[in-house]
Amino acid sequence: MPREKRQGRTRGKKGKKDKEQEEVNDTGFENADYNNAMEVDAQQDSTGFQQDPNGFQQDSHNFERPRGYDPSQAFYGFLDADVQQYFKNVEQTLDDPPFETGQDQQLFVANIYSEVENKELILATDHSCSMVLEKLLKISSDFELRVFMDRLTGRYAELFTHRFASHVCQTLLTLSADIVEREARGESIPGPNEEAQKGKGEEVGVLLSMEQLVLSLCKELKPQVCTLISDQFASHVIRVLLYLLAGKRIDEENDVKGQLRSKKSQKYRNTNNNKDVKASTKASPTRVVPASFKAMLEELTKTLTSGLSETVVRTLAVHRVANPVLQLLLELQNDAEDGQKVNDMLVDRILWGIVSDETPGPNSDRDAWFETLLRDQVGSHLLEVVLKTISPSLYNKIFVTYFRNRLVKLCHHPVANFVVQQLFVNARTSVQLELMVEETVSGFADYLKFGKVGVIRSLVDACVRLKACEKQVVAGLCDAFGTHSPTERKDFINCVIRMWPYQQWIYASDEEKTSLKKFHLQGSLIIQTLMKLPEEHNNIVVSSFLAQPQDVTYRWIFDPTGSRVYESILGSPNTNLKIKKKILRNLEDKYHEISMDKFGSHIMDQCWKVADIDMKAKIAQDLVNHEYDLSKNFFGKYILRNCNIDHFKRKREEWEEKEKGIERKKEMFKDIIGDAALISSQPAGANIPANPNLQDLGFGDGVSQETSTASKDKKKKKKKSVNDHSKSLLLDGETQNEVEAGMDDIDKVFKKKKKGASSSSKKHDDEATENHAPEKKDTPKDLLNVLDAIDATNKSKSKKKKRSKDKDGDEEKKKKKKRKFEA
Repeated sequence: MPREKRQGRTRGKKGKKDKEQEEVNDTGFENADYNNAMEVDAQQDSTGFQQDPNGFQQDSHNFERPRGYDPSQAFYGFLDADVQQYFKNVEQTLDDPPFETGQDQQLFVANIYSEVENKELILATDHSCSMVLEKLLKISSDFELRVFMDRLTGRYAELFTHRFASHVCQTLLTLSADIVEREARGESIPGPNEEAQKGKGEEVGVLLSMEQLVLSLCKELKPQVCTLISDQFASHVIRVLLYLLAGKRIDEENDVKGQLRSKKSQKYRNTNNNKDVKASTKASPTRVVPASFKAMLEELTKTLTSGLSETVVRTLAVHRVANPVLQLLLELQNDAEDGQKVNDMLVDRILWGIVSDETPGPNSDRDAWFETLLRDQVGSHLLEVVLKTISPSLYNKIFVTYFRNRLVKLCHHPVANFVVQQLFVNARTSVQLELMVEETVSGFADYLKFGKVGVIRSLVDACVRLKACEKQVVAGLCDAFGTHSPTERKDFINCVIRMWPYQQWIYASDEEKTSLKKFHLQGSLIIQTLMKLPEEHNNIVVSSFLAQPQDVTYRWIFDPTGSRVYESILGSPNTNLKIKKKILRNLEDKYHEISMDKFGSHIMDQCWKVADIDMKAKIAQDLVNHEYDLSKNFFGKYILRNCNIDHFKRKREEWEEKEKGIERKKEMFKDIIGDAALISSQPAGANIPANPNLQDLGFGDGVSQETSTASKDKKKKKKKSVNDHSKSLLLDGETQNEVEAGMDDIDKVFKKKKKGASSSSKKHDDEATENHAPEKKDTPKDLLNVLDAIDATNKSKSKKKKRSKDKDGDEEKKKKKKRKFEA
């Protein structure tokens, strides 16, 4: 090779200089391209766009993409330096708004939109301006959002797949949900330009409503929706669109699973771009949407199911980006017959024709695919949703075919155990749950040893929901933790809350036993679920809790995990009232300390709910003694308000009367519903025992089933008030046998009211004709006293109102006399 054609290897600083010179040259070429593009841009138009007859913005054919720009991303031209600087100033104003009134802010926003008119596409695709644009959209009016969305029509497919514009579109759809709901309720406010143009009668283009704009967006994306669900940028926007069409509230703040935003986007939004978002904690999870949205959701679902082959659908089922979209399509279908058909169609595509295939016997291809989904880190999430949404018959088919006699092995798998947990939680019948418990209860100790405690918790949840197998599960827990004897069971709650076997608890050091950091979240959840079981089954938790020293359980109140356990024991309706009173007595003179803690304040509210009037007075007095400290504390001031301490200090007698009235009404309605259910559940002629709840409250022997004829005669003479009707419900035990079995307690109460007159007259005639009339039975005097006391309180309130009116009338007369005298 000739010497002049050889390329020698550079060394040292000389080589670095050459490399730096090349970089400078490359930068120079890049800047030259940028300057040439800007010159062409200036020659054509300040916006860099040409307008077509329909008003849509088109790419200029003279534009050249900058070097390094992704060719798959849409490019609409460069943004002027003046506009970029203008938007930086806008961002500073939005972060620290100097507006004194709302009109000033509206005027500022309107000026921004007038400045950036016909530049919406460039701003949405720019890195820095797109973030400012999101902040601007959050404070825009309904009319301005509709105008902005109308400007993007025809470019949604390109914008959804853009790295920056996709976030703008997602914010726009999130805000459009509120506008659609206001339009459906007739509360939408038209823009000022719309009213002016209507008044002048000018022939201008009609701005579509937000409903029409969203529907046109869906029609535009419908041919490409199968491709968009697997795009890393468009997938999240499609999910928000599905939420909007289904009428579900888009709650990005509580998006735990990352269905609406990626982790990176959520992190940035929480720190930089989460201002001026109006979110209500009391908002319902559903929205009012037009019927056209539900029809469009069905069309998009059918497009995905019929427009894709089974091979493609199964590929998307294990795709990291498309999988959450399939989950949403299954969850958002309504419970009607049409929604179930669409759901079955999609499940049939995912699970290799499991719905349409009615031939008995195994299917090797389907079985292999199901095993793949069961153990795949992505596909297992979809299988969990499938078990949650399928019909009961299909659930039973999947359980028998793929899970029966394999549960122990699958519970130990690092991925499949989560699918098994959903299988337990979504069990349809008690028979299925019995088969599951019978197969898995013997392996509780192994699940605890290898950290698969979620399997145990899901079984306990299923027992509470279906009200079956409680005894077997509690016994399995005792065997798993090694608490067999009564002495060992005293430490049952200590073992469960830490997820330790009994042997580990015995040999643990004193420092480990007293450390609250050893509390396990799953153990706390298991105890909370056990407290929902009947008293005979949750007694092991309550007894173990009471066996602990008071200073030990008192420290649990100030721990986020232990406080939940404490609160579940106090708030459980299956806990005996005497036990609750004992717990409250143990906390005397400590309520002010509990009220000033973040977690203790919740327990304080629960203590106030279950306390009687005497205990409430003691609690209130303790709070009054430390009122100054409580008023300065963030949590303490709310406790003072909830307990009505100001009223307690000023007028204690009225405070006691008010609290007594509230307590009586609660107990009365509670006992009415409970006794109605008890009487209706007994066969004819059965003897119903006294109500133990009323006996605990101090009402003698409780309420019996026996009735008296004297009360029936009174009901014929007087008009039935609410309290008289309540008495008849509790006293007429024989007529409760006529109530249908499928009704709930409240329906029984109201049906009893309708049948009261007819049944009493029939019984009176039968007693007159027959010689063997039933013996007269005593009425429950204690309950009648309670009801009479409530009537007395109502009468006293009416008398007080009359007295206040009379006083007001006397004062007016005195004022008139003074005026006449002065005249």
